[in-house]
Amino acid sequence: MTMNAAARTLWIGLPAYNEEATIPALFPRFKEVLADIQADYRIVLYNDGCTDRTVERALEWTDRLNVEVIGKPVNRGLGEGLRCLIAHVTGHGRANDVLFIMDCDDTHHPRQFAAMLAALDGGHDVVIASRYRRGARIAGVALHRRLLSLGAATLFKLLHWCPGVIDYTCGFRGYRVDLLRRAQAHYSERLIEERGFACMVELLLKLNHLGAKMGEIPLDLRYDLKQSASKMDVGGNTTRLLRKLVAWRVRGLD
Repeated sequence: MTMNAAARTLWIGLPAYNEEATIPALFPRFKEVLADIQADYRIVLYNDGCTDRTVERALEWTDRLNVEVIGKPVNRGLGEGLRCLIAHVTGHGRANDVLFIMDCDDTHHPRQFAAMLAALDGGHDVVIASRYRRGARIAGVALHRRLLSLGAATLFKLLHWCPGVIDYTCGFRGYRVDLLRRAQAHYSERLIEERGFACMVELLLKLNHLGAKMGEIPLDLRYDLKQSASKMDVGGNTTRLLRKLVAWRVRGLD
């Protein structure tokens, strides 16, 4: 697999909280996939107050991969991680660079970068690896959680229409850096205000408000490879997010 990506860097953002067990499985996948990509890349792990050896395990790969660690010693949630990763990339990258955000728990596979880059190069500003597109594979997720997720996605779509988007919450996305810079200029410190799970939807809706062209590819979700129990209260987070969506519908996002 060869992808032409002249004069751009692929930034891979990994929000991480106690993922020591997954680094030995995930980072070899990066080495395999990125070896075939004809572009500069940088893996940026955001340390969200890890209390295990996540940071040490990631830095052990610096002789084989282009890895750096940013973050803070205190756990501040996904929203802060997403804010810091975007600020880091927009501050150090170029307008034609790409930022991938993906989970650090080995449930997302970097081989999907190729399809996401193809969609971005085809004219999209944001590409989401979606659970609801034909061809998606979901392994290791209980049926009741899949049904809850699908029902929530339908409500999200009804409350806030984003053309080209079905999966509003999946964390595996690719963004054009020039779009993120425009969003920062428009929203400033308000670009991401949510602390937790809702930040992914908040960012999506604000980029949609700016006219971003969005698309999706089928997600290959391997929850069966996850080494630790989920840290997320899915039902509680979904309920809180629905309340936020209603509030954003009433008062707007601008």
